[in-house]
Amino acid sequence: MQQILYQNYKEEKGSFKNTLKNKEVQKAVSLHPVKDPDYQFRIYNYLRSVKIMAEHQREVHLHRDMSAMTDLIMDGRLPSEPGLSQPPTLKKFHPLNGKEVIPWDFVARSIYSQFNNNPRRGIDDSVKGALDELVNQVIMKVNKNAHLRGRTIDFKEIQYGYYRLDPMNGPDYVLDLLLTYRKYRGRKMSMNVRRHAYLQQAFLPVELKEEDGVVEKENSGVGAKVKSWIKIISGHAEFPKNISKRVEYIDIVMPLMGRFKIFQRFMNNFETVVLKPKENARLVLVLYKSKEDADAHRLTLDLVNFYQEKYGKNYIEVVLTDTEFSRGPGLQLGAERCSHDALLFFVDVDIIFSPSSLERVRLNTNKGSQVYFPIVFSQYDPEPVCYPGSPHCECLSSECILKAEDISDSAGYWRQFGFGIAAMYRTDYHKVGGFDLSIRGWGKEDVDLYTKFIENSYTIFRAVDPGMTHIFHTIKCSDSLESAQMVMCVNSKAQSYASTSLLANQIYNNPEILRRLEIYSINHGT
Repeated sequence: MQQILYQNYKEEKGSFKNTLKNKEVQKAVSLHPVKDPDYQFRIYNYLRSVKIMAEHQREVHLHRDMSAMTDLIMDGRLPSEPGLSQPPTLKKFHPLNGKEVIPWDFVARSIYSQFNNNPRRGIDDSVKGALDELVNQVIMKVNKNAHLRGRTIDFKEIQYGYYRLDPMNGPDYVLDLLLTYRKYRGRKMSMNVRRHAYLQQAFLPVELKEEDGVVEKENSGVGAKVKSWIKIISGHAEFPKNISKRVEYIDIVMPLMGRFKIFQRFMNNFETVVLKPKENARLVLVLYKSKEDADAHRLTLDLVNFYQEKYGKNYIEVVLTDTEFSRGPGLQLGAERCSHDALLFFVDVDIIFSPSSLERVRLNTNKGSQVYFPIVFSQYDPEPVCYPGSPHCECLSSECILKAEDISDSAGYWRQFGFGIAAMYRTDYHKVGGFDLSIRGWGKEDVDLYTKFIENSYTIFRAVDPGMTHIFHTIKCSDSLESAQMVMCVNSKAQSYASTSLLANQIYNNPEILRRLEIYSINHGT
C-alpha cells in the first residue's frame, strides 16, 4: 500500500525534483504531497512523456518484428529495410573512409571529448538527463520479473562510459555500471557487481510539417522576378501569419571609439547587406571621442556623412558622447534612441554578418518570451595560420588576412562562451534590468545580461550562425581590469591565437621544446 500511495519524504514540499525517475514513482498510482501547481504540471508532463516513450518503443519492436517476418517469408530474397527495422547493434553505420568514422566521447566524472577546445569539461545537463533516463530504463528492464526470480538489482553509479551520436540511426552508449545484486529468496545475499551495458536509442522516422516558404513567380508586367511569401494549401494561396516577422525592422546598435580602418570594413559590409538592397534595418552608432586618436573621430563622421548623403539619413543615426568608453553603457545609450518596441541587434565593429543572419535575428526572437544569442565564428590570428599559398588566407601586398567566409577548424573557432552579440526587443531588455552600468572595462557586461534573461525565465535561443564572423584583432588586457575580467580577457586572447592541432604540430616539429626536460637533464648532469 505504501508503494501504491507513494509518500515522498525525501524532498521538501514533495517536489519530486530528483526522485521523479525512480522506479517507485513509476509504479505508484498517487503521489503525495504535491500542492504546487508547477510541480503538478511537471509530474504530469513527465509521466506523459514516459507513456509516449513506451509507445515509441512498441513501434520500434513492431518494425523489427515485421522485418524479421519478411525475411522468413521471402527467404532473404529482399534486402533488410533500413531504419527502425534493424536490430540494435553498434555497427549500423559503415564509414566509407577514415574521416567518416564517428569517435566516442569518454564519460566519467567529466567528459573527455575531441569536439571541444577544452577536451575535459563538466558533464552537460542534457547528457546527465539522458544517462539518468537510460539507466532507469535498464534497471526497470532487468527487474521486470524480479519477484518471480526472488532477486532484485539496484543501480549504484556509472563507473565510466562512452557515447557517440550516429546521425543516421541515433545515439550509442557503452556504460560500465556498478550494481547491487540482492537475493531475498532461499539463501539471502547482497553483493556489488559490475556489468557492461551496450545501449542504442533509435531515431524515429522523419516527420514532415508544412511551413511557410518562398515562391518565386514571374511578374509579366515588368518582366522581373519577385518573391512572394505565400502558403500553398490544397491549391489555394494564403498569406502566412509571420510575413511581418520576416520583414521586421531591426535597429543595429554598435558602440565605437577610434578604429577607423576597422569601421571602414564594417561599413563596406553594412552597405552590401543593408544599404544597397534597402533592407529594413538601420545602424545606431554610439560614437565615443578618442583622446589618443582625434583624427579617427573626424574621419568616422566624414564616412558616416558620405553614406547618409548617398543612401539617406534614415539608415544611420549617430549618437555622440564625451564619456569614458564602456560597452554596456554605450549599447544602452543607443537602445534609448530606438522605439519602445524596437527589435535590437547588439553588434561590435569586428563583426561581419550576412543577409541570412538578419533573417535569423528576426525569426529567433519573440517579444516577451525569447531572445537570440548567436554563437559567432571567431577567427584566429592570421600570423601563425597564413603562409604563401594557404587556402584559408588572401594576401594583399605584404599583409595576409583570413577569408571572412572560411569557417573551417584551421581558420577559427565557434565562440561558445561569448555573449556580446545578441538580439532582443527593447521592452524585454528593460524588463530584465538591462546592462549593469557599473561594469567598466573589457567584458563581463554581456554575461550579466545573459544571466538576467535566464533568471527571468526567458527562452535563450543559442545556436551557431554561419553568417556571422568575428574578424581577428589584437586583444590588449589592461592592468586596471578586475581579476575576473582579466582572466576572461587573457583566456580569450590565448584561445584566439591558433588551433590546437597547429600548436601541437609546432611543438612536435621543434625538438628543443618537445624534449626540453631531457635536454635540461643532460646540460645540468641530472
